[in-house]
Amino acid sequence: MKKSNKLFLGGFLTVMLMITGIHVALFAKYKNGKYTIYHPQDKREQYMRSFPNVLFVTVRDVRGATIQFGDIAEVEKGKEDVIQYVQKGDSLIITGSDSDDQPDGRRLLNFTLPYNATLSAENSLIYFEKGKKNAQPDLVIHLQRSHAIFFEPAMPFLLGHVKVVASDSSIAAFQGITQVNNLEVQLSNSALEYNEGNAGQLSIVTDSISRLSLQSKNLLKAKITTISN
Repeated sequence: MKKSNKLFLGGFLTVMLMITGIHVALFAKYKNGKYTIYHPQDKREQYMRSFPNVLFVTVRDVRGATIQFGDIAEVEKGKEDVIQYVQKGDSLIITGSDSDDQPDGRRLLNFTLPYNATLSAENSLIYFEKGKKNAQPDLVIHLQRSHAIFFEPAMPFLLGHVKVVASDSSIAAFQGITQVNNLEVQLSNSALEYNEGNAGQLSIVTDSISRLSLQSKNLLKAKITTISN
């Protein structure tokens, strides 16, 4: 064997022995309890507070909340100076302080909405984003003087049966690659926007002063009923 090849082989074996030694040492420390395996949910538990058995969530006077769906209600910690939250039985109430105290920005608060919960928003701006699971959540949402925006620019945002009741100049906007299997909307002096994604079934009950902005493919399949103001 050439001298250069022997040197290369010797160096390679030395590196492999060093790596093996490091792994053995780390495993020994893990067995002795000096190290633990990292789980992503461990970090999440550090900055999210859980609220078990919540079926109803009310958001009031929050100028920017980002919502993901999950198994249990969770609210971001460290926002108590501008956000208050309290659980009463199966209801979670999230209230923002005076709007002048809330900093600008769409990610003022992050919270997790349980898959089977009903959401009510009053005088708030909320953004829905896809969670880590590929579930197609069902959702009932009541909007009063509020904006609800469903947005996922890169991956399909799949929703099951969504019912929206919007009043007092509220807006429900489905943007990006948002797909709803069955969408029911009731509008009272409010607006529905659905221009980019795909709706399976679409049923709309609206008064004459509400506004619809629908792509033609969604408009053609929509069942629209107009009622008196």
